[in-house]
Amino acid sequence: MFHNKLLAIMLIFCISIVSGCIDDGEENNVENLPTDYKLNLECENVGIHPETCVMDDEENPYRFVSVNEDNKWDLSSGYPKADFYLWATALNSTPVGENQFTVAEQLHKLYTLDGSETIRIQAIKAYRAVLDEFYWSTRFVEAWWIEDDELYYTEEVLRNSAGKRLVGTWKDYDNEAGMKSGNQMILSNLFETRFHALAEINKWGYVFDTENKVLFELQ
Repeated sequence: MFHNKLLAIMLIFCISIVSGCIDDGEENNVENLPTDYKLNLECENVGIHPETCVMDDEENPYRFVSVNEDNKWDLSSGYPKADFYLWATALNSTPVGENQFTVAEQLHKLYTLDGSETIRIQAIKAYRAVLDEFYWSTRFVEAWWIEDDELYYTEEVLRNSAGKRLVGTWKDYDNEAGMKSGNQMILSNLFETRFHALAEINKWGYVFDTENKVLFELQ
């Protein structure tokens, strides 16, 4: 584990600071991780499986980096734009629900920070891809809300999590402060009202049970 962490740190160092760390036969320029919130979409479905155009995006600092299931979390920078590229690259390398959901989460963060209508639509498309392409996907997350020294992780059903993010949190329905991402960032609602969100999910062929926070396919 320590070896993987060290390699990941070295990769970030190469991307952000050192010129020519990645040997592709040509001299490389310094590549800084983007910290701004303006995301230019390389193509209509960038970051949405099975589209792979993120690997052609010259703004993607990870396109020549070997991003895999062992180092993807270690490479995460905390900057939503950089992490969008990271997880879209991971999705290209390994098409699994966790990678698609985290791409959607980074887009959701960028929409929250910048308010771009284009990014709002892209985030919705990315969450929908979790339902359409990775319906049965799950992942394990740290169970920080459970006071039990022996229980550290719990299984998260990603279609349910995508449904919660799409439906959002509304003052008329919830006492919560708002939707929260993995790092507790409060996210903006993606739809004008909860009714609009539920209606759109229904159009896709799904139902979200707002009481039990569960999403399932229409029969």
